[in-house]
Amino acid sequence: TILTSGTLTAAGDFDHTEQLLGLNAYTPLRHFRADSPFNYMKKCLLYIPTRRAAAVYENQYLADQIVQLTAACHGHALVLFTSYRQMAEVRALTDGQWQYPTYQSWRNGGKIIQKFKQSGNGVLFAAGSCWEGIDFPGDMVSLLIIAKLPFPIPDPVSNYERQQYPKLRDYINAEVIPEMQKKLRQGFGRAIRTEQDSCVVALLDERAAPGAKYHDAALAALPTCPTTEKIEDVQQFIREQKRPDYFL
Repeated sequence: TILTSGTLTAAGDFDHTEQLLGLNAYTPLRHFRADSPFNYMKKCLLYIPTRRAAAVYENQYLADQIVQLTAACHGHALVLFTSYRQMAEVRALTDGQWQYPTYQSWRNGGKIIQKFKQSGNGVLFAAGSCWEGIDFPGDMVSLLIIAKLPFPIPDPVSNYERQQYPKLRDYINAEVIPEMQKKLRQGFGRAIRTEQDSCVVALLDERAAPGAKYHDAALAALPTCPTTEKIEDVQQFIREQKRPDYFL
């Protein structure tokens, strides 16, 4: 039996998947991990802003960041949320802030996604299934914004798993963080789809900011690529990577 997927690993190892599938004690088990053919060091820029100095309403902060990033990248943006409610609230706060065609993908949003793909330089606010399995090749997604780290939502299964660990921190390290890392890797995969693609990936969750609690865990889930805290670097990256017709 061969099991293959782009997200069998969490932070580079198979331990969490083996434990979930009951394979951690299966002696004949063998691993193989293929490196990506994409040149992330050249074709991708990871933008992670520093933590806010003052108390600012989170959704307003997200909206302000999205407006700045969208202007820097001239549209061509996919904004991923973990909550449809927050998606709608942040989308409302950005209303009228740019001229690019703007879309919201709700459940069963296939027609909206198709319109976004045909728009050329649109902005798509999305959640749910848009984290995985949808292909955005070329320049249609040259800015991928991840508003929040995709931590799993508690359910009866996770509540049972929690009971198997004597300490909450042990449970978080063994179950919660690996699940988040796999989902984050899936979301990141919307950015670079071919060897010619180039993209800015923005991670706006303050828990992933430099020095914050989950900064290292977030970086461990992603391919190695240049990082920045400055919008100016985002602008420069797009200017260097894109052809003149991208900006029309």
